[in-house]
Amino acid sequence: MYNASAGSGKTFTLVKEYLKILFQADTNYQFQNILAVTFTNKAAAEMKGRVVENLTWISLGKEDDMLDLLVIETGIDKKNIREKAKQILNILLQNYSAFNIYTIDTFTHKLIRAFAIDLGLSVNFEVEMDTDPWLQEAVRQVISKVGTDTQLTKLLTEYALMQIDDDKGWDISRDLIKISKILLNEEDAVQLQKLQSKSIPEFISFREDLYQRKKKIEDEFVEIGNEGLKIIDRAGIDHKDFLSKDLPNLFLKLKGFKSLKKNSLKFEGRLKNNILKRALYKKTTDLHIKQLIDSVEDELVSLYERAENFYNENFNTYTLIQSVLKSITPLAVLSELNKSLTSIKEENNIKFHAEFNRIINNYLIDQPAAFIYERIGEKFKYYYIDEMQDTSVLQWNNLIPLISNALSQEQAGLLLVGDAKQSIYRWRGGKPEQFICLSSEEIIDSGCTRENFNPFYIPKEVKNLDTNYRSFSEVIDFNNSFFTSVSKFLIKDSHKILYKTGNDQKTTSKKGGYVQLDFIAEKKLNNEKRAEIIPEKVYQIILSLEGEINRNEIAILVSKHDQGIEIANYLSHKGIAIESSETLLLKSNPKVDFIINLLQYIAVPEDKNSKFNFLYFLHEHLKIETDKHSFIAEYIDKDPASTFKELEQYQVNFNPDIFVF
Repeated sequence: MYNASAGSGKTFTLVKEYLKILFQADTNYQFQNILAVTFTNKAAAEMKGRVVENLTWISLGKEDDMLDLLVIETGIDKKNIREKAKQILNILLQNYSAFNIYTIDTFTHKLIRAFAIDLGLSVNFEVEMDTDPWLQEAVRQVISKVGTDTQLTKLLTEYALMQIDDDKGWDISRDLIKISKILLNEEDAVQLQKLQSKSIPEFISFREDLYQRKKKIEDEFVEIGNEGLKIIDRAGIDHKDFLSKDLPNLFLKLKGFKSLKKNSLKFEGRLKNNILKRALYKKTTDLHIKQLIDSVEDELVSLYERAENFYNENFNTYTLIQSVLKSITPLAVLSELNKSLTSIKEENNIKFHAEFNRIINNYLIDQPAAFIYERIGEKFKYYYIDEMQDTSVLQWNNLIPLISNALSQEQAGLLLVGDAKQSIYRWRGGKPEQFICLSSEEIIDSGCTRENFNPFYIPKEVKNLDTNYRSFSEVIDFNNSFFTSVSKFLIKDSHKILYKTGNDQKTTSKKGGYVQLDFIAEKKLNNEKRAEIIPEKVYQIILSLEGEINRNEIAILVSKHDQGIEIANYLSHKGIAIESSETLLLKSNPKVDFIINLLQYIAVPEDKNSKFNFLYFLHEHLKIETDKHSFIAEYIDKDPASTFKELEQYQVNFNPDIFVF
């Protein structure tokens, strides 16, 4: 197992370990028994290319670091390694389909295909990667039942009212598409499956039951509050006669419990201490008042204790009920969406790739490894897993039986490469704790059990790739000091150790680099202000680098896609050319946009918006001296024939009659 921080040459290490197996094997067909798993097609292609490239260089007699390391670690001399490289390369290129380096999704798909009939799936089902159109269709089908399905109509109406109460607007379709993505989340899917069989009446019945339990708790608090206030009033005691009015105030809160901010109800501090000491009034209080309070003291203290005991026994339950009641309607809606989506998938004979890990976990996990190998027609003895920190819990649990079976044999192995710090992003269900436990040399906190510390019977070896070959020295030094600094703010001991011990990357001969941090108080900014300030800040940084580096060497990274669009638009407006997924779209080209607007105007002459846009472009593109507003106003209301005839004065020669619609 390798702990490989960013830039630490993990691809080089993976390729080296892969080649070691090939060179040390008794047969040149050994690559057929190796499964190397990556998480992107690009990474799989890169690793395949690097293996073939290194085999080619070695066979041609090229001297490099890879060859030197292979000689040292395999004990085979250079002449024999070169001869074996030629043989392996020849066999590999003739059996390229057996070169098992691919993504974990591809391997999972292969398993699903092999067991399609056992799983009750059509053997020719299609794998759908783009789930958004299908989720949108599921939402559309559910909403289309409004007015015909009484129960569903009531449910969606309640959901819309909840959205309005939360200032989210009455149009729920967009929000439903957003929450429907939970259906594809590995961690939530198991729980959502339990709701699949629940009907709307069952949700409503459960909600009514919760309302009754909630009301029962509220009524008890209200009853105690009313009773306490009645005792005080009957005795003719003014609230201000009590010490700091604490006890009457408590009863007032209990009386209005249903509308009370629940975190303001506390049975601790000054009032509790005074109750324990039976100090309900000041020493300077009038004797007559003291006698009145003393006469009802036992009753009031008893009510306080009754309220406190009831609070301790029921308040957590009450808070939970409130949370569940807020969620019950969205859950019911989500259940209906899930049913609709399931129906759509069956009708169209599709499966989402996001479902595969769950399908395997539900069925294949109970099958013997030998049976699985037999069905997929291959048997792997060596497993290489790259970016291990991104392996979800389900994915890893699905691989454990196959790996265990391989490790029980001779000449088998498992290589895991990853960086636990990267799993903070929880990409596709990855959990930091999983890789931390696997890569730890000892059980360092209660989160690591014997099973997730090492699920296999053989001892493990952990190696740290501590040299960063990618970055310049200043960047590496900054990262080391930064992670050291933030480690003390982490709560878990395992996370602290991770950031303290994993922040000592060594530099190479690549000296230089520069890091600067600028902070913007984003939390104090609304969305409109943020959209103005952040792009302007980026623009100023670019200007400050003028003359020092070329603009094509600058990359701008953002957390969200929308932020990237805002910055791209702002920089384009400032005359800075950029390349992004947005700017590469045809619609982002102003000339293409002009043609679209022009054709739209010809097809629908009443569309003044399209006409305005193409006139605006002409004014900018042709640098017409007439005021922009006057130019557009002159032509906006004219018919197409007159418009194009008069535009000839600006050398715009265009005949709309040649287009037939």
